[in-house]
Amino acid sequence: MPFKKKKFRNRLEARLDDLASQTEELRQQVVDRAPGVRDSLVDMLPDKDQLRDLRDDLFDRLPDGVADKVPDKVKPKKRSKLKRVAFLGVLTGAGAAAFAAVKGKGQTPPRPEPFPAPPTPPAPADVTAPKPAKKAPAKKP
Repeated sequence: MPFKKKKFRNRLEARLDDLASQTEELRQQVVDRAPGVRDSLVDMLPDKDQLRDLRDDLFDRLPDGVADKVPDKVKPKKRSKLKRVAFLGVLTGAGAAAFAAVKGKGQTPPRPEPFPAPPTPPAPADVTAPKPAKKAPAKKP
């Protein structure tokens, strides 16, 4: 029996030596083919928005108990359409304000002259206060 074990061990060591010698060749083949394989894999990947949509759909399909146990980093953030529209509106408004500021800088008309103050009426020099009316004597009963 000890003789068989040595034979088996020698065969394993021979196979290991063959595999070790092939390692460098295989490594070189991988290096040579890597750019083409990488490019083909990148072409097959969906874009970022598609991946987010897929993630959101998968998360929606999870049962409530499982969805609660998922870490917060993995949970999809609620992206509302209202925020997108509001951002677009703010961006458009800022662009319009900048355009108006640039366009108005060169064509600013001169400031108009202020209106003249109205003349004050002359005060009469001899103004006397009206005389109070005389009271009628009270009748006796």
